Amino acid sequence: MVGTGLVAGWRRPAVAATLILLLLAALVSAAALRWPELAELAVLDRGAVAGGQWWRLWSGHLLHLDPAHALLNLGALAVILLLAVRQRMLGEVIAAAVLGMPLLSLALLWLDPALDWYAGLSGLLHGLLVIVLARRGGAIAWLLLGLIALKLVYEWRFGSRWEGWTVITLAHRLGAAAGALWATADWLLAWARMRVARPGP
Repeated sequence: MVGTGLVAGWRRPAVAATLILLLLAALVSAAALRWPELAELAVLDRGAVAGGQWWRLWSGHLLHLDPAHALLNLGALAVILLLAVRQRMLGEVIAAAVLGMPLLSLALLWLDPALDWYAGLSGLLHGLLVIVLARRGGAIAWLLLGLIALKLVYEWRFGSRWEGWTVITLAHRLGAAAGALWATADWLLAWARMRVARPGP
């Protein structure tokens, strides 16, 4: 009998990969919270990046301000990755994350000259969620995308804070915009393939 559950058939390796990714992200976050000197080596720091420490364009997204911040972001990442597994797009989401981290970092440093450092996964999460929801489609997905848009507008207008820290809401907008561009390119490629595959008159 062919299984139809979340971990059936081809999905089992994808779920295993998801758990490994989450474990690695959690270990990096926990280590940085435990040892501040490690966080100083990994945070997205304008001066350090200008000095050639390019790994920070990736590693800065895996750091968090406190355990609650880490749990919130890692929980959201788990939901997004499991949705990606269900839609057979885990590889695409991982590729988007690997490419999106440095691009988001560079965009933040360029568009906000006053930003000296950044840590957190939420900007990237906004982009990945947009990609997954756009691929899923349907009324619920479009409703959620609409709520994300409203959230971004609210943050743009009123700002946001977390436990006394000012949230860099520009990261959320940049992440969502990048996710929308990725989803649009994905739709255009699918449309082009359909046009090529369609038999002529």
